[in-house]
Amino acid sequence: MEPSQTSQKPDEKYRTTQPPSSTYPEHASRNNSNGTDADVLDRMKVREICEGWGMYRDAAEWRNYRSMFHDDAYIATSWKQGRIDDFIKASIEGFEKGSEFMYSTFSHVYRFHHPHDPSDLDCKHAQLLTVLHRLIGQTVDIQGTRAVSKMKVTITCRFTFDGVEMDNEADCRFFFLLEKRAGRWGIVFYTLLFDKDRMQRVNPSRGFEIPEEDVKQYPAGYRYLCWCENKIGNQPKLDLSAHGEERDVLYGKCKDWLEGKEVKPNLTGKDVIEY
Repeated sequence: MEPSQTSQKPDEKYRTTQPPSSTYPEHASRNNSNGTDADVLDRMKVREICEGWGMYRDAAEWRNYRSMFHDDAYIATSWKQGRIDDFIKASIEGFEKGSEFMYSTFSHVYRFHHPHDPSDLDCKHAQLLTVLHRLIGQTVDIQGTRAVSKMKVTITCRFTFDGVEMDNEADCRFFFLLEKRAGRWGIVFYTLLFDKDRMQRVNPSRGFEIPEEDVKQYPAGYRYLCWCENKIGNQPKLDLSAHGEERDVLYGKCKDWLEGKEVKPNLTGKDVIEY
């Protein structure tokens, strides 16, 4: 069956399969199934560091947030890619500007529907108001002075379309690649994969309609978020789906990292990004 045909089947769109055995780090310690008590302490240190992504960033505690990373850390999210200091600068600007940070006027009019008003509402303006993180669970693999943490997270983004508020909720997996340097653990690379997302009304009495044909052009794991980011004038990074080949690429690079090999971004693609 052709890939395009398979991708159209509802039961295949969000399918999760076992990663290739070639990407499994055989010699890493994890979840108390192997390793030493010293490894457990290191895993707890790594976990505490990574949990700061949601706890510090959502509260705009930028000094604490910056302390999680080594100076050469590289960040790749759907909306921004680059060195950690550039990423923090962009994030601070977003917090300070609020709804003016990402704002766009539509070149095409989309329509909302109000249950108590038969007339359609033309939508011409889109804004991003806030981004928050719900941390769900985490695993840590350690091998020597390197570690990989995988964290389950739900990202919630509040958007407005002509003043109509709606939330995008995206279930995803964060990937942190860390290294211990001079006795201190720090993040060197961060990226994520999206499992699925949805749009949710903030006010149940106000509905909205997103053109299905527009949404279908984006990866299954975060198609609504991509649509929203595009409408506020930000071109999303498109190789972050947990259901595409980028997952196996990323798992392979996580294994390489633990084994002490050189790893360069793009972590979810085969292209190399100089930074």
